Amino acid sequence: MTDARFFYRPQMKLRQHSNRNFLFGLFVIIFLLILLVWQRITVIRILKETEDLKILLAAEEKKYKYLNLERTGLSSIERIEKIAQEKLGLIYPGREQIVYVDVEKINRPDLPGNLWVKLKKIGRKINPFMESGVQAKEIKHDL
Repeated sequence: MTDARFFYRPQMKLRQHSNRNFLFGLFVIIFLLILLVWQRITVIRILKETEDLKILLAAEEKKYKYLNLERTGLSSIERIEKIAQEKLGLIYPGREQIVYVDVEKINRPDLPGNLWVKLKKIGRKINPFMESGVQAKEIKHDL
């Protein structure tokens, strides 16, 4: 009888271990499947975001080209001259109104312009906060 007990008990232990191994293997397989599904979902989400960003980039590039073209049109010399003459009433100067400046005289230290620059430098030394005060206001006009 002792021989029968000896062979009978290890078979029970083998079944218990095989059930544990089966459950552990099943758990590992389920975990790997969940991991695979999560990875696929993440890849699909990233691909969708990439496509959305490509569409947004194309729209922004189109807007940039349009604004660049508009800037070129608004800053054309012909348009500025037309606005200056029609809306602002400016005219071309006559020959007597044109003053030619001699570049060599500008660089001479004895001119009053350079005196103004020297006084400005002295003023900065006395009051260093003089020019860092109020910001310029934007003038809105209809051109």
